[in-house]
This record gives sequence, structure tokens and C-alpha cells, in this order.
Amino acid sequence: MKIKNLLLVFFLTILTLNFAAAQEWQTPVIDGYGKVKYFKDAGIQPEKDKEYKILYHLTSKNEKEGVNAGLWHIARQVNLFGVTGVPSQNVKIVAVISGPDTDIVMSDDAYMKRYQKKNPNLDLMKKLTDYGVKIEVCGQAAAEHNIDPYSELNKYTDFTLSALIDIPTYQMQGYVIMF
Repeated sequence: MKIKNLLLVFFLTILTLNFAAAQEWQTPVIDGYGKVKYFKDAGIQPEKDKEYKILYHLTSKNEKEGVNAGLWHIARQVNLFGVTGVPSQNVKIVAVISGPDTDIVMSDDAYMKRYQKKNPNLDLMKKLTDYGVKIEVCGQAAAEHNIDPYSELNKYTDFTLSALIDIPTYQMQGYVIMF
């Protein structure tokens, strides 16, 4: 019986130490979105002196924690750069939005008229653009979704001719596309 109790105490101690050593989830740059755990001994770490030019093409209506999953993942990437010490001026991120995702670019008023609720993505979009992320909507997708780019877009989104033009243009400027 003593051996069983000793083993139980030993096991619980090890388990407690493992939980205590585990990293906490954090959102160091984009508060409340894109939570990360930092592991300083992980194999690949970003280089603080490099410029990162990243292009996202957001097309899915999937959600994560109540917001668009693509925007949430951009927040995670920004938080990962932040927690590892990469200066914000070394991070250039562009999100091009088209397809089923397009309605996330609507203003609260336009979103309310269509869905009877406020656009849940605007707080995250504000935080991303405050950091320096460029958010663009494909004009062709806006037209297909009956979104007037002159009166129904939120103030964090730029209107472009087409994702078909945006994506290769950014790639020719050295942006790496993330899916």
C-alpha cells in the first residue's frame, strides 16, 4: 500500500510540474485574437532582422472563436512575430478577400441590414490594420455578392479591381502566399 501511495504522489507531482512548465496561451500584439504559445527552444524561429512579406487569400466562411478563421490566423501570425521579437516594421501582410468570405468586408450598417447583427470581424480588422496589415476586397467578388464598394465597405478594407490582379501583383513584389 505504501508503494502505491508513493507512486501516486510521485505521478501527481510529475503531472503538476508538467502543467506548471507548460506555456500559457497569449495574444501579445493582437489582443484577444490569434492566441499563441511560445516555445523558445522550437526548431525554427523567425529572424528578427529579415523582412517578411506575406500574402493571404481569404476565401472561406469558416470561423474560429466567433470571427473569420483567415483573419484569426493572420492575428496568430502577427502574435508569433511579436512574441519572438520581430519588429512590426519588418512584417508586411496583405489579406485579399474574395469568394464566400466577401461579406466580412461589410460595414456594421450594411451587415446589419443583411444579417440582422453587427459584423463580428470589425474589432479584429481594426486591430490588424492598426498593426499594419492591409485588407483588400476583390471588386469582382463584391459585385457578385451585391456589396456596394462605395457605400457598404467597412473603413478597414480597401477596394481593388480583382483578386486575379492583386495576387500576382503582390507575388511579383516578393510576397509569399499563405493558404
